[in-house]
Amino acid sequence: MRRPAWLLGGPPGATLLLVAVTLVPGWHLVTAQAAEAQGFGLYQQSACAMALGGAVVARPCDDGSAVFFNPGALAGSEGWKASVGTAVIASDGRFTSDRTRTGTDMEPDPSVIPHFFVHHGTSDRLALGLGVYSPYGFSSEWPQDFEGAFISFRSSLESLYVQPTASYQVSDRISVGAGVVAAFSRVELNRTVDLSQESVPGTGVTWGQLGIPRGTAFASVGLESDWGTGWGGHFGIQAQVNDRIDLGLRFLTPVNMNYDGAATFRQLETGLVIPGQNPLGVPAGTPVDALVEDAFDDGPLVDQEGRTGITFPAQVVGGARYELSPELALSLDLHWFNWSTFDQVELRFADPALDDVLEQNYEDAWAIRVGGRYRLAPDWALGLGYIHNTAASPPESMTPLVPEGDRNHFTAGLGWQATSRVAVHGTYHRLVQNDRRGRTQPAPDGQAPTTDLNNGLYEVDAHLFGLTLTLEF
Repeated sequence: MRRPAWLLGGPPGATLLLVAVTLVPGWHLVTAQAAEAQGFGLYQQSACAMALGGAVVARPCDDGSAVFFNPGALAGSEGWKASVGTAVIASDGRFTSDRTRTGTDMEPDPSVIPHFFVHHGTSDRLALGLGVYSPYGFSSEWPQDFEGAFISFRSSLESLYVQPTASYQVSDRISVGAGVVAAFSRVELNRTVDLSQESVPGTGVTWGQLGIPRGTAFASVGLESDWGTGWGGHFGIQAQVNDRIDLGLRFLTPVNMNYDGAATFRQLETGLVIPGQNPLGVPAGTPVDALVEDAFDDGPLVDQEGRTGITFPAQVVGGARYELSPELALSLDLHWFNWSTFDQVELRFADPALDDVLEQNYEDAWAIRVGGRYRLAPDWALGLGYIHNTAASPPESMTPLVPEGDRNHFTAGLGWQATSRVAVHGTYHRLVQNDRRGRTQPAPDGQAPTTDLNNGLYEVDAHLFGLTLTLEF
């Protein structure tokens, strides 16, 4: 469809577009500045599991996080146990332009991802649990004068899953589990508008054809949604092959999220004037800002309601654990994300003329996770891990919004059994992303993005720190 005039590289709420993948600045709750997994997935639900690279589906850590890592592995323990913790993500990002050869850095913006689990073994076969965790989230912030601000200069997505779970040991070596997922999520997106690309109302010319330079920001658009809700399920099975080998498999269903929000438009002063002999027939030297002001008062750029929706992808994880000795165990997980469900975002507004469909074209992605745990002393254990994941976004979707790609991760952590009822785990996680070419401009009106628009190099890495306290009572 042909987009109306006065759009920000899309409909006014085209900001709602990436509502699907974004959140607010500062220290964010249940968001991540650089997602640990593909796309905007998160896996920091336990410092103990983080230390092992998340390779724990066959034998989750003994802190209740099996609610997330394998619901089938809760059974077999009696009594009460609870854990609470957080992961802090500090990421660095940079875009280097092909044209200017200069770099722009992302704003430093640490994020906090909390987790809470509690479970109770009601018998030697049945266990009940509850988990509160964040499997998806993202936050990115760039300077507002960055050339990529026309796509996004501050964006984020929050998610929170609440999962009651039951697990049952069906035989001496096999246990199964399932949980209902209640998902909550909200998004925020902020971007600027390039005046040169917009049509002058009532004419067949653009402001660029009147001499307005490309990259002239004349408006900012902010979209903030209310909390949306969705429902899903989580299933797992654990099998003990023998005294040394464990196998595990889990499936987290997709969750459909719907968002209702409000788009707000604010004029930015350009200080530009109209040249002489212009098609508008206005006197030379007429301020551009005065001519576009009506669009914010009684035109397309008035504040309005909007709505959209996305699907959080399904996950399937299978893995094995091998105990070489009472002190040393190794584990391996294969992790699949169904990111191809995130193919487009439908935008709906109070003004139907602004409705649009935006292509994302994410691809299914894989991660391989390797972990090792060594008992240093009766009360101390060392965990090491490595992860490699493939990119979910195709090359034409590499933008300031979610600049993700193939990644390598290295983890190390310590666990301390402080008393018979108290345990503490701490972990450091280093994320290194392969440099990847991308773009900073929206696709031309009515066209799908292609790699021909890629105009520079994105560099991203991150330091993550995890801490979990576990209590038995």
